[in-house]
Amino acid sequence: MDALRLSKSVRRVTVLEKDGTGATTPIIVFKGRKKKKKQSRAFMPAEQLLRRIADAQGTFGDEYLARHRRSNRKNSDGWIRDLALNMARSSRKGAKRLRLNRWLEV
Repeated sequence: MDALRLSKSVRRVTVLEKDGTGATTPIIVFKGRKKKKKQSRAFMPAEQLLRRIADAQGTFGDEYLARHRRSNRKNSDGWIRDLALNMARSSRKGAKRLRLNRWLEV
């Protein structure tokens, strides 16, 4: 059989065949390989920390924007009235997402 030419997005090709008893059994025809991440071991912790910080900032931004819109719907100029409270609650949620204390404990 010739080598299969499949897209890189294909992870596996499975053929279902019936055995002698009539039960179907899966047979894997092609199984792709996962690519190894090209990164030196020394930079792994820094990359994980930066990814976690970026994720926490995204959470903070999304949460603040939702609270900002909610405050504006409740009152006219509600966003300015609730600014301190919205910032505090959003930053708390971002900090929870960050869980920085895990990184500071040695």
